[in-house]
Amino acid sequence: MLDFLKDITFKANDVVLRAVDILMRNYISIAGLCFLLFVTSNLSSFLALYLDSSNYFIKVLLLLVFVGLYFGLQLVLLKRTIFLAKDEKSHVFKDYLPTVSQFCYYIVGLLFYSLIAFVVYLIMYVLLFPLLFLGVNMQTVQTEVHPLLTGLVMMFILIRITFFPFFILENGFNTFKSYRFSLAMTKGNVLTLLIIIAIVASTHLLQIAAEYLGYSLVSWILSLINAFVIIPVVGVVMSIVYIDMMKAYKGGSDPSVIDNII
Repeated sequence: MLDFLKDITFKANDVVLRAVDILMRNYISIAGLCFLLFVTSNLSSFLALYLDSSNYFIKVLLLLVFVGLYFGLQLVLLKRTIFLAKDEKSHVFKDYLPTVSQFCYYIVGLLFYSLIAFVVYLIMYVLLFPLLFLGVNMQTVQTEVHPLLTGLVMMFILIRITFFPFFILENGFNTFKSYRFSLAMTKGNVLTLLIIIAIVASTHLLQIAAEYLGYSLVSWILSLINAFVIIPVVGVVMSIVYIDMMKAYKGGSDPSVIDNII
């Protein structure tokens, strides 16, 4: 067991180091796209407040524009990191733009994940209901036990389906086929992915700890590291993991959900 943990830890460290190397060589393009996402998100929030009393049609139109722009930029960033992880540099601008069908499949995937989260939220309440008969305070269940367990379940689900956009962009699969491939590809790799996530998220956890302990300067420095290093490197890490797992994938061309849940 110890050798197994050493092996997957080594693999996780290798992925992160490769991602940092790619980021250092292509920092401007990746960080620039992340900055555009940041600006788009904040500009939409600002206009939502500024146009609070404006015409309803204009607000809906701007909402659609910013939704399309924000998620479109996400897909462009994802394609960019995939090409870099594959060491493919001979691409023109149009190669980075998602097609209309890819964009729609991606949006459907996000909506479907929200539906899954809602269903899990309700199921966890049902499963935790017997605790009330055991004398556990309802407020404790609502504010502590339920959010914790729901968060753990959703983290596991997110790890299993997080690669569905890659299959949409790389293979042109529809949303649900991409979900099935993500389940199949991550089967047996959950622990490795958890270690990778822990490594990548370490500075964010340190930032939260620094804020909690009152070290504002340390928290501010860590927030800058998160914004300008960690967030850009996340996309590269996920692309490298996707490519490595696809090379090792030995499943079928149309995997089923039932066979790959556990």
